Amino acid sequence: MKLNSETYKKGAIHSSFFSVLAKGVAFVQHLLIAYYFGANTGTDLYFYLFNLVILIGGMIQTIATSILIPQSMLLRHSVSAKAEMKYLNAFMYGFISLILLFILLVSLAGDRVPELITNFPSEDIEKYIHIYYASLWLMLLMATNLYLTEILVSFKFFSLPLVCNLLLNGGIILALLLFKETIGVTSMIYGSCIASAINSIILIILMKRKLQWKFLLTDFSAISHQWKSITGLAFNQGVVIFASTFPMYLLSYYQPGVITIINYAQKFIQAPLAWIQQFAAVLQIKLNNLKGDGKEHEIYQSASRIAVRLFLLTLFTSLVIFLLRGFIAETLFGLGKMPAEAATKLSYLIGLLTFSMPFTAMSLAYMKVFFTQGYIRQYVAIMLFVNAVSCIMYAISIFYWQENGYAFVYILIEILTTLIIWLYLQKRLKRKVYY
Repeated sequence: MKLNSETYKKGAIHSSFFSVLAKGVAFVQHLLIAYYFGANTGTDLYFYLFNLVILIGGMIQTIATSILIPQSMLLRHSVSAKAEMKYLNAFMYGFISLILLFILLVSLAGDRVPELITNFPSEDIEKYIHIYYASLWLMLLMATNLYLTEILVSFKFFSLPLVCNLLLNGGIILALLLFKETIGVTSMIYGSCIASAINSIILIILMKRKLQWKFLLTDFSAISHQWKSITGLAFNQGVVIFASTFPMYLLSYYQPGVITIINYAQKFIQAPLAWIQQFAAVLQIKLNNLKGDGKEHEIYQSASRIAVRLFLLTLFTSLVIFLLRGFIAETLFGLGKMPAEAATKLSYLIGLLTFSMPFTAMSLAYMKVFFTQGYIRQYVAIMLFVNAVSCIMYAISIFYWQENGYAFVYILIEILTTLIIWLYLQKRLKRKVYY
């Protein structure tokens, strides 16, 4: 397949196509996991660590999209391509070095680390210890790949993140089918590592050929003046990682398989959001260009139009999913080794969590205004508040109602986040109009 830079319209269309395809493959992957492994401690630990790796990679991606890419585009247009390369390469080598140091330290600490970061029994951790060690290297590969794809997206390779996601999910499926009988659940994390390594090679070759990227160019002083913004956002994302992992940590204390069931429900609900995230990525580049062209008045208007349309579309999608929740859980996921009780819980969770989708879609669009306008401190403050509230609510609700309490709080937090972001942008807009 030949990859070239795209226009915004073409990028949105291509992104939608690859989004459907990638999520279709991801959906098949989860059906196969449910069919061959069901929901147990092994799948719980796999999803716990795999999702933690994605969150850490997402931290690098968020720093790139909100701080580094807007600045790099200014360097590209106002200074030179080499200045942009030095700037972006410096950050990449910085976080790669930190991750390698982290892997070294936790490897020296041995099996005590997984016992600290999870709430699973020590005998279960020992049984699936290979998942933990493989996830450390997956973290390095995932963070690097997400960073490189964001660079390419800024050059209008809008479909590329979904192509990489497609290859990742395909690798997991292939490893599962080939090695399920010999190494079981561990096959999926090994498949993720191999697929991610292949993705890294493809991305590097693509950047060298299409962008004439020079990876040896570095200038750490170029990012020194942004360390406050970067560390502030990194701290905020660290809080997000903790807030996202904390409820899973609490739930791992309860019935085996509950984390797997929640993951099945969330991944199914997030499937329609994949193409929305790609629209949001295209929107971010458009807003950055509006900012660069000095069209400040169009930034909020463009984001607001997209946010309202996405809300209405995802609300309709949520209603359809709610009506089909029984069929989805019992007929699609309830085959093979999935216990009947687990399928019933899955149906209930899908019916609840689907109504978080409209608010997630709306907040995705509005958040792009924060990144474009450089409202990083405000964004950090909002998310710190929301995540602090979420941890308190999760601790209480999971203690009393386990997975059902988790689902209700998840929806409430999405509503709260959207409301606060919208109110803040309205306040900023009125202030600009007034002055």
